Amino acid sequence: MFIDFENLVYGVENNNTTIDGEHELDVDIQRVVRFVRDEGRLVLARAYADWRSPGVRQHQQDLYVQGIETVHVFGRRHGSEIKNSVDVALAVDAVRALYEREFDTFVLISGDRDFLPLLRVVREHGHRIIGVSVRESASRDLPNLCDRFVYYRDLWRTWGPEEQRETPRSAVEIRDLAVFKEHMRLLLAEEVGAGGILGATLKPMIRNRIDPGFDETQFGFLKFSKLLEAMPEIVRIEYATDAHSRDIRVFPAEPGAMHSPDPIGPHDQSDTPPSGAVVTPPPVRPWEPTPEAFLSRARARLARTGLHLELHRRHAILEFIHAELPTGDEFRSQARILERLEERAATSSNDELEHSTVRRYLWALYQSWVFDINPPDRGLDHLERGLRLKSDYRELDRLRLRVEQSLVYKVYELLPHEPEDARARLCALLEIDDERAAELIERVEEYRRSQQHRGR
Repeated sequence: MFIDFENLVYGVENNNTTIDGEHELDVDIQRVVRFVRDEGRLVLARAYADWRSPGVRQHQQDLYVQGIETVHVFGRRHGSEIKNSVDVALAVDAVRALYEREFDTFVLISGDRDFLPLLRVVREHGHRIIGVSVRESASRDLPNLCDRFVYYRDLWRTWGPEEQRETPRSAVEIRDLAVFKEHMRLLLAEEVGAGGILGATLKPMIRNRIDPGFDETQFGFLKFSKLLEAMPEIVRIEYATDAHSRDIRVFPAEPGAMHSPDPIGPHDQSDTPPSGAVVTPPPVRPWEPTPEAFLSRARARLARTGLHLELHRRHAILEFIHAELPTGDEFRSQARILERLEERAATSSNDELEHSTVRRYLWALYQSWVFDINPPDRGLDHLERGLRLKSDYRELDRLRLRVEQSLVYKVYELLPHEPEDARARLCALLEIDDERAAELIERVEEYRRSQQHRGR
């Protein structure tokens, strides 16, 4: 988590309102941390500012208590204003973290559009991005680069003390929720249909089709599923029966939901069940993406990895890289591996072996846990750590299998339920045979079970 603290503080101060002599909201570090930790374990947290300024200095104790490191950036006077280089310092540290630390979610608390290039770099590395900003000081472009974007006022209200969450919604909030429901009704009717859609897929669709800045906290809900549960006249929810899945499937509400049934007319009632009888609803047709829809979504999801989906290109590059990876007792730094690969690429006739391609593949291998790291090097820079292939991946085909497993893991939730159809989709996506597809699915499912067992 990286906080442009002055942007947050002055954004709150300049856009606050007073109710009965008290500010409507304030800078509450505990609520911010509570929100972020709900997304996962917080491994790095820094707040950047010129801490000589009284407006931000008063919050240093709260930051310390919450375990957030404060980074001082000196300001320079320009006329009557004081400017500093918070955006530069924050961006440099963030890019360094991409190579030195292992994490999957990047949180930026700022509304400054100067961070747009940074967010593009974070996306290129395949990380999930969460943005937080005061609405009035947020760039309109920021939500488009974030996987989740939350306005501070919504966060402050939703993640406050339990008793504050029970306050009645304002007339504006009620009106906004009514407008959102109507948009949702149209979206489900036009884009989803009776087959339903996964909750994890629906939320990005809402951001793409309805509001780029959508988040459930806008309406006072901690979870997306809770917002959906509050709209029974719009959606019907089915929770996954698979013990290893936590996702939900969302369907358009059936006509007449939440309304009393029409009285029975003079027509034949011989098929009407007796009073008190249990009526079993007809089975719902499971959602099955068409092959074209699956390929479109899967390719878009895998595009940010930078790896090739064409079999011959993917295998050729991995073979090229494998030749330079240490397989014995020797450790070799990633920087040295890159240097040797680039020397070979310079004399190769393969036009695809450019610097950026080699780095993407090597980074994908590093993230796939195929390397042993030399224990004394764990405190060194990411590129300087000594690496060698684990014994399980010293054969080229096992290395290729591991990379393909990571690709399948990223699109697993998009696969149809029928095993035969799921294998066919992967065969078309990765240009592999049916036996390989079956093995990859089995490995991904085994990994998901192990993660569930560990409580992750």
